[in-house]
Amino acid sequence: MTTLLSTRRPTRVASPVSPAPKASATPAAGWHRATVSADPATGLRLRVGTHEVSARQAFSCLVALQRGDTVAALLDEGAQWWVMSVLEREGTQDVVLRSEGSLALEAPVLRARASESLELAAPQVRLQCEQADAVGDRLNLIGGAMKAIGATLSTLFDRAHHHAGQHLRTTEGLDRTQAQHLELQAKQLLQIHAEHALIEGEQLVKARGGQIHFG
Repeated sequence: MTTLLSTRRPTRVASPVSPAPKASATPAAGWHRATVSADPATGLRLRVGTHEVSARQAFSCLVALQRGDTVAALLDEGAQWWVMSVLEREGTQDVVLRSEGSLALEAPVLRARASESLELAAPQVRLQCEQADAVGDRLNLIGGAMKAIGATLSTLFDRAHHHAGQHLRTTEGLDRTQAQHLELQAKQLLQIHAEHALIEGEQLVKARGGQIHFG
């Protein structure tokens, strides 16, 4: 019996080829939801989907941005990204308004209210108005040098206490003190000098000392 040997080589089945991953499409011009991915102080960067882009903050958006803020971003026709507003912020909701130039608020009536504290800090503060009223249970004024200039000064207190290292007062016209009891005390010297000095007591005038000199 003759055996026939086949010379045909086995056919190899080609393994299927996986398609190459498609690159994410470049965002189209328009509005997008983005996240601030870097500290804005070192350069504003946004994460839009899988892309990270440089951006600028719109002139009307005065909120100081923080890393992790969710913002509304606009991509214009010139491929420039703009942050238009802050949509959401995780954690504390502290807000800082920041402007590179001067910032002015104008309105017929302007109010500022704080449930805990209100603080103003600046090298120079100027208040200009026709009338100013300050009402509080306790007012403290602390400064290195104070100066008050005006036409009339009127104060009303149940009790006034004044302490100074030196007290100098000059009055061009009348200087009058009215009191039920008036007491002057000096540890070393009490001097009264005038061109004319009058001391009058309706019932009694008394002078007492170790030595009394007249003339």
